[in-house]
Amino acid sequence: MKDTQPILIISTGRTGTIFFSRLFADLYPVSASYHERGASRPIQILTNLHFSHLFPKSGLKLAWKMLKGEEVETCEKRFHIDANCFLYGLAPLAPELYPNLKVIHIVRDPRAYVTSHLNFSRQKWTSFIANYFVPFWQPNPFLVGEIPWSKAIGFTRFEKYCWIWDFKNHVMEGLENSTTPYLRVRFEDLFNTNNPEALFSTITDFMGLPRITGIRNRFREPANTSAKTDFPEWQQWTSRQAVQLQSLCGARMAKYGYGGETDWLEKIK
Repeated sequence: MKDTQPILIISTGRTGTIFFSRLFADLYPVSASYHERGASRPIQILTNLHFSHLFPKSGLKLAWKMLKGEEVETCEKRFHIDANCFLYGLAPLAPELYPNLKVIHIVRDPRAYVTSHLNFSRQKWTSFIANYFVPFWQPNPFLVGEIPWSKAIGFTRFEKYCWIWDFKNHVMEGLENSTTPYLRVRFEDLFNTNNPEALFSTITDFMGLPRITGIRNRFREPANTSAKTDFPEWQQWTSRQAVQLQSLCGARMAKYGYGGETDWLEKIK
């Protein structure tokens, strides 16, 4: 294998992965930077089947080798970057599939993620079909073994996305105690701040890329934003919705530094 450094940027989705793939492609000619490259969607479905105890890990590894295994090996650049939420479970399950892999895990406030995902899943027909009709497009809380059938069967779409946020981030953060170099960053510390360059320098240092300054305005131009439709920001949620999200995401939400606002604490009383 050539001396190519593979880097995965993984997340729950709705975290700026298109933006990052374009940014690294623009700033670093030494990198081959992609968004959800190749047959990533079948890998996501097979990964969710595996978490549901319906598909063996060996089968998932074989599928990856058949569908995506040559991407890094045939890369002509020094860095191979794939910003890919569909691979959220692959590196924690089988990091050996990417020799010398580095992983960047982007987390986003679950309240913003749920709002964005609910709206996004209804604004594009491809996203609507995938999220509402494709089996195992998302993990199943009952088959995974986290939620009893009696409760899971009554989950609203809102509650399901709350659970998805917690489950996927739990899977991804499993890398923090592994041998795979792992960096977790918050979406808001890049896109909702006046000084994203400090954290971006931390990211590029981790990747092994040279620092670049003067790019503050780039983080004010996110790609693939969801249109505001019928699901509001959390400030307009009912107390019941707030309590539902808190019950499903509360512990990990606090770990990542979310949920301390006075208005939020009032909602979840």
